[in-house]
Amino acid sequence: MKLYGTLGRSLAGYDHLNGLEIVLPREEASISELLDHLNLDPERLGMIYMDGKPLNISSKLENGAQIKIFQPIAGG
Repeated sequence: MKLYGTLGRSLAGYDHLNGLEIVLPREEASISELLDHLNLDPERLGMIYMDGKPLNISSKLENGAQIKIFQPIAGG
């Protein structure tokens, strides 16, 4: 799993170069469960991708998948 923008600051010891390997307590966990596990507020997040495909909060995770979580982007 990789966090982009300033999201990595919320996890002590997060390695921005290599990301973080996460093992959740149950198989077929959802993105929501991952965010709970990481103590990340879904309201503070932008896009979430699994193996290059966009996800929503209720999407199920796949074993060994690469997850990318981006902070919201604003501009004008």
